[in-house]
Amino acid sequence: MDKHILALNDKTVSVYPCRETDAPLFLTFLSQEESDDLAGLIEGKAALVSIDEPDWEHAFSPWPAPAAFKKASDFSGGAEDYLRWLADTVLSETTQRFALQPQWTALAGYSLGGLFAAYSAYHTTPFSRIASVSGSLWFDGWTEFAAGRALQTPPQKAYFSVGDKEKNAKNPRMAIVEDATRATEADWRQKGIETAFELNSGGHFEQVPQRMAKAFGYLLG
Repeated sequence: MDKHILALNDKTVSVYPCRETDAPLFLTFLSQEESDDLAGLIEGKAALVSIDEPDWEHAFSPWPAPAAFKKASDFSGGAEDYLRWLADTVLSETTQRFALQPQWTALAGYSLGGLFAAYSAYHTTPFSRIASVSGSLWFDGWTEFAAGRALQTPPQKAYFSVGDKEKNAKNPRMAIVEDATRATEADWRQKGIETAFELNSGGHFEQVPQRMAKAFGYLLG
């Protein structure tokens, strides 16, 4: 799969177009190395756009919250603005530049990016399929927010996963992640969304491209 590098808003965006211009398009947030690995795993099945986002605590957090770790930055709640930038700039620029006309567009994220992907469905967006892979759904206030809000862009399909050891995190905030993920998946299913929940073997940052590829496989199926 060919790779192209764009610089948008001082961010590195890797684009892996498909030969078929109407192939589904996945937008995600991974390092360049992880993006290359993921592109190899989905070779020819979909176009991939991956942003190497350096400021996760701002870009992917839906509202301000205390830092998760002592030396980390506080969460500053930039998700709504970031979502607007994705729709208005990233998707517009990449589809026009590479003449892509995707059948549908998916937003897929890992960790805080997975929280952001789930959050996007509560806004009006162009994303019709969602994947939250080891998503940070432990985030302060998330379960209450998700239970009390309607989906503004109900996805056609949604995939949720978490590592089976993530609930053993020493940080008590993060230890609720599996319960919170199951609760969100169940809530979306009750709202009529075709969903899947998968429990992967291991902790949080393990086999990231492989876990993402499993999510892509479900959304493509």
